[in-house]
Amino acid sequence: MASRKLRRHGAVFVVLAFAMLPLFASTAAADQFFHTTHAALTPIGGAPLQSGFVNDIHTQGPVIAAQERYVLNGAKPNTTYSVVLLISTADPTCTAVSFAFPSTSFTTNGTGNGEAGFTFYQSSPPPPPAPQQWYIRWVVSSGGVPQYQTACVPVVIGA
Repeated sequence: MASRKLRRHGAVFVVLAFAMLPLFASTAAADQFFHTTHAALTPIGGAPLQSGFVNDIHTQGPVIAAQERYVLNGAKPNTTYSVVLLISTADPTCTAVSFAFPSTSFTTNGTGNGEAGFTFYQSSPPPPPAPQQWYIRWVVSSGGVPQYQTACVPVVIGA
């Protein structure tokens, strides 16, 4: 009796595993060219910061191309920050900036913590069929003065 019950539970598990396989396959396909990046933000000059980062997630979906999350902890309290992506199409040091893309702004709370997100929607026409590697440095500024930045990060666009 227990053996029959165990076989039945095993069969249910196998069926569920196969049913969930497309969910995992589509997640892997979305990340096949560019894996999610977690880039640390570092202070420029004497800007206060306990920790900070940018998460860059490329979904490669038909509507949303990428989503970004910006987080500051222990920055200057009650301060509005803006985020700009400095993009180089050919320079892996991000020294020669091809163009800048302002994404969003956010305000820290009384303890200097703040976060925001930005969504990049697919453009029309769609991205190129062959992936292109660009290089991005995220810069977080207050009052037009850079306060924090990431290292230069290689990012794959398209496909």
